[in-house]
Amino acid sequence: MKSNWILLAWCMISGLADAAKLSYVEQMPLDTFAELRETERYQIKLAEKFYTGEKYKIAADEFEKYLSLYESGAGAPYAQLMWSHCQLKLRKVNTAISDGFSSVVDYWPDSHEAVIAKYMIGYCFLAMGETGKAEKHYNALLADHGDHTIAVKTKCDLVELAKQQGDEEKRERFLRALVFDTTRSKATDGETHWASRELASILFYAGNVPDAIKSLETSYKDGYLLRYVLEYGNRAVYHLTGKDETRAKGERIADSILSFVEKRIPEDIAAEENRKIAKDIWYKKASILGASRKSEKVRATYEQMIKLFGADDGLLGSIAKWYIGNKERAKAKAIYGKFENKARGLGYIAGMLREEGKHEEAVVIYRDLMQIDSENANGYQWSIAECYQDAGKFKEAIHSYREADRYPDAYFRMAGCHRKLKQYREALVLYNQAKSYDGAAPEALLQIGYTYEDYGQREKAIKTFQQVCKSFPKSDRASRAHAHLQNKYKLSVTLGGATDE
Repeated sequence: MKSNWILLAWCMISGLADAAKLSYVEQMPLDTFAELRETERYQIKLAEKFYTGEKYKIAADEFEKYLSLYESGAGAPYAQLMWSHCQLKLRKVNTAISDGFSSVVDYWPDSHEAVIAKYMIGYCFLAMGETGKAEKHYNALLADHGDHTIAVKTKCDLVELAKQQGDEEKRERFLRALVFDTTRSKATDGETHWASRELASILFYAGNVPDAIKSLETSYKDGYLLRYVLEYGNRAVYHLTGKDETRAKGERIADSILSFVEKRIPEDIAAEENRKIAKDIWYKKASILGASRKSEKVRATYEQMIKLFGADDGLLGSIAKWYIGNKERAKAKAIYGKFENKARGLGYIAGMLREEGKHEEAVVIYRDLMQIDSENANGYQWSIAECYQDAGKFKEAIHSYREADRYPDAYFRMAGCHRKLKQYREALVLYNQAKSYDGAAPEALLQIGYTYEDYGQREKAIKTFQQVCKSFPKSDRASRAHAHLQNKYKLSVTLGGATDE
């Protein structure tokens, strides 16, 4: 007797593990699984294994086998439902509806699976673009099963359908029902959280900030709430303030969001935790003002932050990034120059110079950094080499890469520079040296093939590409070599060998 209970427990656990791979509309209710006999469970689990393994035709046969063996079994509605899902996965949508989901509704009308099948019929029609039929089925499902968990997914689909139809009033109505009228549970959290964000976005654009925040408050609190208020609120503010006719509306929305955010600043910021909270909210204030295109107010906010919290590198970095976004790059460089961590600040300046194409100036800074921050000298040496390579000074780049202790990457970079200089023999030597490093051989061999090609040695190039396919058949380099041989040389290749057409 005890062994039977252990077997049941094991089957239940295994069933749950399989169910975790299935979506809500593909899962068997736990109480139904508990009713199944051992042989039935085995058959269902076997079919599910093929289904989750994406072998849908075999899975369909196995679910159909369950129906033939256990026509009156507790798992029959589920087997028919999953057979229908298999047809859908096989893109036999009409078969899924007429012979599958409709059969679940007809033969087991009072089952959980029948409700899911009704939803899936609407879903299939929506997928086929038959929006009228989809909406009709969805509305009928809501009328009959408005309290069922699947009703939440149904309303989500109706929201998307309304969006396609351009019916914003209907879209908002369903979103409000999802957000404010749905009983929350783990099964519906994904849909209701999505709905709260979608509704908030609509309401922010409409200028209804209080209701937008209420929508988000149904799903989030504290840090997450502030995150989404700013994410969706700032998006609306930035869009609206970008046009003359909606600028005033955008500014009013920004003021409302600022008011909401500022109320969360602790009165006493002497305590470390309160100080941290206050600083974070001041950052958010700056982001709202930035979204509303109030450059002077952003500048004033950062200046006030320096007075309140001090000019640490984190704050200075945020100010510098804002200057870059505001196209005031000289001021950003000046801010980076004030970093307490001098090496980090200079690194940012060098990066900016590289973005501006000022490679020689960046090299000067990297050389200084090799003295200032000697522990990371090798990394700066690499950056110097990249500057020369980006500037087209390939000889200097080769010399600098050689001094950087980063192999086999340096071999690839130097070889690439030699190819730019049309020094193909030198490039081949370096790629062959790179081949000896673990994991580098497939890429090195592929590049040898391309180098022979650049060198005008067609036969050697072909043989090298074929060797990539033969030696490393499971690598993505083999796939690239395979495609290149077909496209350029019109050769039919199998991964593991090659044959002329």
